[in-house]
Amino acid sequence: MNYRYFNEATRTSVLKAVSDVGNAAAWQRFFDLYAGYVFAIARKKGLTDMDADDVVQLVFADLVRILPEFSYDRTKGRFRSYLTGLVNWRVMDKLRSNKRDSEQLDAYKTEAKVQSTVDSDFAERQWHAAALDEALRRIKPEVRPEHYAAFYASTIEGQDVETVMQLYNLSRDNLYQIRKRLTAKVKQKVTEVLAEMESPTL
Repeated sequence: MNYRYFNEATRTSVLKAVSDVGNAAAWQRFFDLYAGYVFAIARKKGLTDMDADDVVQLVFADLVRILPEFSYDRTKGRFRSYLTGLVNWRVMDKLRSNKRDSEQLDAYKTEAKVQSTVDSDFAERQWHAAALDEALRRIKPEVRPEHYAAFYASTIEGQDVETVMQLYNLSRDNLYQIRKRLTAKVKQKVTEVLAEMESPTL
């Protein structure tokens, strides 16, 4: 996967801002879990990369303020819904601050009144994409670099098997075993990450 979720400078800026409010390592993990999702939703709502980066920073500034005292009640819905609502609010705030986007803001207000199936499907895909991205990030240090590279190229990027075999000097059986083993690890890790994403604890 490894597609652009947000500017690395945004990550640095956010983590620097939260370093004084508690467990920096926990906030870094929290950022890595959710920033990609926040960025993707902001872009889907029509923001530029730069404005979406701003939304990421604004949303995490909100979370830094809210989460230490936040008590999540699962009976009232999923954390993803809460987070998406926060992103939507910040997107509208960003559009409102950009006079050039006044027509876009009017259109967005109208669209926001009805959550379409397309939006729900998109959010679902991005939520799972963020979980997969984080799962891959966690698994990478546990695997031989050449095995991870071959798995990523053939399974995630979908490169031709013959090309991957030649590139990494692997037999067909070797590549099959690598893919089988790492696919199982990734599935297990994605399940763990998804559960973690729905339990917003620091």
